[in-house]
Amino acid sequence: MTRGIYIRTEESNRKRSETMKRKGIRPPSNEGKPHTEESKRKMSLLSKGKPKTEEHRRKNSEGHKGKKLSEETRRKQSESHKGEKSYLYKGGITPINKAIRKGIESRLWREAVFARDNWTCQKYGTIGGKLCSHHIQNFAQFSELRFAIDNGITFSKKAHEEFHKKFGHKNNTREQIEEFLNTD
Repeated sequence: MTRGIYIRTEESNRKRSETMKRKGIRPPSNEGKPHTEESKRKMSLLSKGKPKTEEHRRKNSEGHKGKKLSEETRRKQSESHKGEKSYLYKGGITPINKAIRKGIESRLWREAVFARDNWTCQKYGTIGGKLCSHHIQNFAQFSELRFAIDNGITFSKKAHEEFHKKFGHKNNTREQIEEFLNTD
């Protein structure tokens, strides 16, 4: 004789619980207790590599909606994905120029240049929009001037592209900036 799968309903669970309480029967020892680290490890190994169904992904997503993580949890998650721990890590091959340009010092320099120029393109006089902070003396050639505020000027994206189209990307000078600003 084969046995069918029996799925308990909320009603049957409630009745079972009342009967067990009335008879003084205790539930199985693992009910209501957290899993041990060993059992968690085993469950993790069993589920690794199994593809998740679309329904499973949707339910998992819905279950997490609206939940707010604590500041400590967010900090721990951030730390657990930095550097060598990140799945995107490729052995520290980020070029030094890219690391410098994305650093805090570069961002502060850019903000200071924009603030000094009142968030205004120095070629066209447009305020706001897509602005670029341009190094007057080249970033690559004059490393000592990279973060000097007087070595920067605010251009709109359009003006910045025009400047580099006319004068190229290397060996730029203050004279080129002056010539560019004085031509229509």
